[in-house]
Amino acid sequence: LSEATMEEVADILTNDTSGTGCVATNLTKIHFYNNMSGVGGCRQFARILEKSSKLTDIRFSSTRAGRDGSDIVASALDVALEEGRNANLEKLDFCDNNFGNKASQDALFRALGCTASLSYLDLRDCELEDDGVKKVCHALFESDSALEHLDLSGNAVERRGAKQIADYIRDSGGKLKVLCLDDNDLTSKGVVHIASAFHGSGDGHAIERLQLNVTACGAIGARALIEAFGPGGKSGAELTKICLDGNYFKEDVVGELGHAFNDVLVEMKENNSDEEEEDDNKG
Repeated sequence: LSEATMEEVADILTNDTSGTGCVATNLTKIHFYNNMSGVGGCRQFARILEKSSKLTDIRFSSTRAGRDGSDIVASALDVALEEGRNANLEKLDFCDNNFGNKASQDALFRALGCTASLSYLDLRDCELEDDGVKKVCHALFESDSALEHLDLSGNAVERRGAKQIADYIRDSGGKLKVLCLDDNDLTSKGVVHIASAFHGSGDGHAIERLQLNVTACGAIGARALIEAFGPGGKSGAELTKICLDGNYFKEDVVGELGHAFNDVLVEMKENNSDEEEEDDNKG
């Protein structure tokens, strides 16, 4: 949809022509993604959020929002939840937006803190970096939601951010079923934080899918995962998929992973063990 078309959609959904309320007030699901509406489209989407009160499923992703548009949408969601509207939100997909500045991160932090019913959160490719991830994890802890799916892939998360995610894992009470952290520069030390959070928790865990593709995992990180989830690892009872492609493991590490995880390990087509493995002492 273009900006102009999105304005027409917002008019239809927010205008109260009959005096009995607009369509937006009764919406429970809204998906707006893979469009070219830009900042103007974000303003129109914000108009819909301003009128909504019963949404349980929001998807706003890949709309060329940019930083300004992302600020607008984050602020609108923040206001809606602060006012007690959409309090039963269960699914939130903000993939491929830009929450790189403090204002949008703070708005997103406040909004997430009000999502006690949230079970699915996708913030892939949102420019969060370590500081933003710290705020997200803190907000999720404060909301005490039963989050089952968390995607923070592609956010330039490094070791410091990995530790924040690990702290959230420990504090979440073993509710997470899917954790995606692909395309982040976690390094072995960051992956060790994640593995240790699962391995060392006394609550047990229901993790079914763990994605750490292209994370500079290194041999030390791989072996920490084996200790946590492999044979004898108390955290791996529910694990059905572990994804570790693109980490340039050497052949001996690939063998160890294959032996430990067997069919649970997703095929590593892009591993290319001839490349130099990430230095485990980095960062």
